[in-house]
Amino acid sequence: MASNTPQEVNPLHLLGATPSGRVDIKLGYMQQAGQVFASIDGSRLLCYAQGKGDVYYIQTDTKPIEAWKKGRVFVQSNSGYCSDVNVGGVAYHVNLNLAGSKEVISNFLDIFMGCVAVAGGPVGFAVTGMNVLVAGGKLKRNYALYTEALEAFVSNDMELRRLMPTFYDHMYAELFLGRIEADLKDKAKDLVKDAIPAPKAVKGLIGVFLGKVGEDPMKRMLEGIRGIIVDVLLKVIEHSAGGKPLDAAQVQKLASYHLVPMYGKLSQVALRQDRAEAIIREAAKNGAQAKPRLVKIAKAIEALG
Repeated sequence: MASNTPQEVNPLHLLGATPSGRVDIKLGYMQQAGQVFASIDGSRLLCYAQGKGDVYYIQTDTKPIEAWKKGRVFVQSNSGYCSDVNVGGVAYHVNLNLAGSKEVISNFLDIFMGCVAVAGGPVGFAVTGMNVLVAGGKLKRNYALYTEALEAFVSNDMELRRLMPTFYDHMYAELFLGRIEADLKDKAKDLVKDAIPAPKAVKGLIGVFLGKVGEDPMKRMLEGIRGIIVDVLLKVIEHSAGGKPLDAAQVQKLASYHLVPMYGKLSQVALRQDRAEAIIREAAKNGAQAKPRLVKIAKAIEALG
């Protein structure tokens, strides 16, 4: 049981947490997960509450002398939290503009809590700047598809990385993780360094990408990856499945005339010819096993429209 006094916790604690719950404030007010209420020390975004037990929140505003708290994650007892928020003046609460639906609030908190977790407290808060919420309904539609597509890269067994390591390194680790690695902190940076991010970290990584780079670049990146999968790799897999091995000249042409220029539209760093050829060979060799995962990624991206 947490103390009546707020205690800062490692933001990584929010990874995999389910954004839910409510706190019954005095005077008939109730704060739901996803709402910001004024408090004795500024204002707080409720992340989740465990019945009458512990309450986890992100400090969204502070008094000048406690500016260090902004964007940090805290845990507090239910009674202590209620007291602090009541003193802050519940009449001044601000309900985040998330269309009021539990699904949208949950989506937002998944992204924001994950962003704070993998980017580290105040850094995560600054990365998103609370601007993810402005996407509203659009984010609600696309969020599950971003998650589905990117989780297919990692899954629980990291099988795609084993079957097609060069493809994984360039399409996921470089195009996606490479854009945000500088914003990741502590253990989250180690996850990227080791190229073994747990599926539950994907939501947070998406949050950092959306907050730093934006939704349009996210869609362009994913659509470009889908083009490579559908127009090159799945065709290579289909060709190889027919018992027709690719010769060296075919591999060279597929890499130089298709894969390299397609990748060049997605990254300022050119894909080397030998790396492109390695991706083609991976698809030809391990295509039967990798195909279901590649198809899953492509279908999720296609649904973005």
